[in-house]
Amino acid sequence: MKAMILSAGMGSRMGYLTKNTPKPLLKIGNQTLLEIQLNKLMQAGISQFLINVSYLGDKIIEFVSNKYKNSSNLKIQFSKEDHPLETAGGIVNALEFFDDNPFLVTNADIFTNFDYSLLVKQKLFDDVSAYLILVPNPEFKTVGDYGLEGNKLSFTKDFTYSGIGIYKKEMFQGFKKGEKIKLKSILDDYILNKKIDGSLYHGYWSDIGTAERLEFENKKNDYK
Repeated sequence: MKAMILSAGMGSRMGYLTKNTPKPLLKIGNQTLLEIQLNKLMQAGISQFLINVSYLGDKIIEFVSNKYKNSSNLKIQFSKEDHPLETAGGIVNALEFFDDNPFLVTNADIFTNFDYSLLVKQKLFDDVSAYLILVPNPEFKTVGDYGLEGNKLSFTKDFTYSGIGIYKKEMFQGFKKGEKIKLKSILDDYILNKKIDGSLYHGYWSDIGTAERLEFENKKNDYK
């Protein structure tokens, strides 16, 4: 399975922290957010990665290229965006990277103990186009994104989309490359047709969306 790590955002809610540093290169402990994600995905057996970049993207490319230059079994490619294209737009922009197998997508700016090997093993039936991981709504979010009816995603907004999922390439074909496209605009049609499966993850998950949340994680003594 190939994986895409979404790293093109501006990180504007991080304030001064992202003035000269792209958000994926901010650190929890002694590791960058992007590094943490890459390492967890590699532990799950993934060796082929696509990282999309935009804001201060050259710094991300330089960091990753230097950090993993001696990893001979690792293949990392980059997709440059002149401006952030949103999640679906970023996938469409780099669609040629993926083959006909389902691929994993995750955000660079989440911090979680989720075991990615569960998704590597996850099978998608012919009538299912994606499998998403939901989490209980965090304190800062009173209304969720989606719900679950059995293993099917619904519109009840009980839970929050974690930013982690696997997708079939077919979902993103037919769109114009280089356009800004929100993932929700695609997901909603597929959910309506009951083609999106998912499950609720109760383990540790944090959206590092603000400087305060990053500081909170750095003050903890149990991060890994």
